[in-house]
Amino acid sequence: MKNTKIIAVANQKSSGKTTTCVNLGAALALKGNKVLLIDFDPQESLSNFFGCYNSENNIADLMLKLANKQPVKAAEYIIHNELNGIDLIPSNNTDMNAFSRVILAKRGQETVLKRVLSRFAVFEDYDYIIVDCNASVDITVDNALCAANSVIIPCWAAPFNFAPLTNTINQIEDIREELNPDLEIVGILLTFCERTKNCAAAIDAMRKNYDGLIFDTTITRTARADTSLREKAAVLSTAKDNKTASEYRAVADEIVRRVG
Repeated sequence: MKNTKIIAVANQKSSGKTTTCVNLGAALALKGNKVLLIDFDPQESLSNFFGCYNSENNIADLMLKLANKQPVKAAEYIIHNELNGIDLIPSNNTDMNAFSRVILAKRGQETVLKRVLSRFAVFEDYDYIIVDCNASVDITVDNALCAANSVIIPCWAAPFNFAPLTNTINQIEDIREELNPDLEIVGILLTFCERTKNCAAAIDAMRKNYDGLIFDTTITRTARADTSLREKAAVLSTAKDNKTASEYRAVADEIVRRVG
């Protein structure tokens, strides 16, 4: 796909994935990039953030039609969000759950999203495609990892998140070994960071265990970082006291340095 960077945002445990997708997408768009977000989570959190509910034209429907060799136009599934300057393909709870069941009987079940993104020329127009994965290690996440060039792992900076992080990294390594040898981990993004001894200890342990993978920037736990029921990414705020905006802009700078 020419120079398009496809980034999966994944972790087995809830850890601010949707917040990360929204704000990184907006931050990268602010740099002049054309950005597409794909909601790959049956919970539809990313879609709902942009005001999309139970969308008929959703990513699962697009993939199922491709897998079943039905005629389809990918451009009809892309929604432009003017407020945030980014595009979106929404999710749909019913169709995503149906995809998870039906696709298990199909040949190349892990590569449907990859085939979608490589089949249609409209996706070559994007500098970045960011896929918001669900909190699991299921076939949908396998599809996202097979389609991606790289992975960002948001991780709540707390000791109880070590095991899910390990499971996610193991899944990434399995996909890299078996299906996508070019897949790389861009970095582990520490989220929900607080000024507590437990959090400081968790951050220190993660930096020691995953030397070189942890982003320099961490995301502070603040009310502004919560994307629930909002339509505008926090990163677009120009308020001087908006720490979330400055942090995600800094993460976007790191991503550009790491993946181009």
